[in-house]
Amino acid sequence: MLAVFDLDGTLLDGDSTALWLWDRVRRSPLRALATLAILPLAGPMVALPRTRRAGASILLWIATAGLSERALRESCARFGAAFHAGGGALAWRPEGLATLNAHLTRGDRVIVVTAAPAMLAQALIGPLNRPIEVLGTSLKRRGGGWVADVHCRNQRKCQALAEAGHGAHWTYAYTDSLDDLPLLRGAERPVIVKGGKAAERRLFKAGLANGRAAAW
Repeated sequence: MLAVFDLDGTLLDGDSTALWLWDRVRRSPLRALATLAILPLAGPMVALPRTRRAGASILLWIATAGLSERALRESCARFGAAFHAGGGALAWRPEGLATLNAHLTRGDRVIVVTAAPAMLAQALIGPLNRPIEVLGTSLKRRGGGWVADVHCRNQRKCQALAEAGHGAHWTYAYTDSLDDLPLLRGAERPVIVKGGKAAERRLFKAGLANGRAAAW
């Protein structure tokens, strides 16, 4: 069986990309000033689905300007190492990690597909030393910094799964957001990890009568 997991808000209790970028920005007064100056523009852009990629790319560029690909990967690796050492504000959601481990124990194939940069997601997932495939947003160099290339969100998550050879349907899908509705619709057993009647009603209204809400 194939079990597909979102990352931020599902397996993790926060936004890994935002925390990684903030970790980089806070170490540089120049980056911090540039971020504060552009935040009134980029912040609302990130909040809206149609402009999210552009807004995120602006903030990403500021945080990564001047980095080579090697330095970018090393930055992600350091952030991942600090996370696994228990540093910072990011943590696993215990129920999410337990569910992921249960799938692996049963012999299911597990894939994490996320809007976070793929190299950042791999730095967070890789140290688990488990057979977990990671798909995420690709980055490209532009003007001396890095921006989002293919933003792995919404329908693009399904395309990424298809391009990786996993077809258009999977057994399980776990996410905390209905922005992942295409991912949920591709699953035989979709799960939104927000408990309560309100979450159940959202699943039903989205046409996912076979879905369930889990209180993670």
